[in-house]
Amino acid sequence: MQKYTTKKSAKRVRMTMPFGLKCNKCDRHTDKGEKLYCFKRAIGIDSTFEVEIYRFEFWCQCRRSDFSIVSDPGRYDYVLESGATFVAKRFHRFLYRL
Repeated sequence: MQKYTTKKSAKRVRMTMPFGLKCNKCDRHTDKGEKLYCFKRAIGIDSTFEVEIYRFEFWCQCRRSDFSIVSDPGRYDYVLESGATFVAKRFHRFLYRL
């Protein structure tokens, strides 16, 4: 496909978001557990655990901005790198009819 030839070194994968975040450009919220397509790249090796460090490049649903997260083997977590703001938790209010 011609659409994805610019990112030759990256692999296109579908990933579940590990935390909630908000896009800096359009203010759209992406909740924890939401599945999005992204490009996965190996950017280095952690010297402590000798595990590869990956960068995941996502694009927002508005298709105007990108954001990326990086794996952090030392904390067994991911770090938000650019393009978005971390959102701790969102509470949803549901109306129940009895």
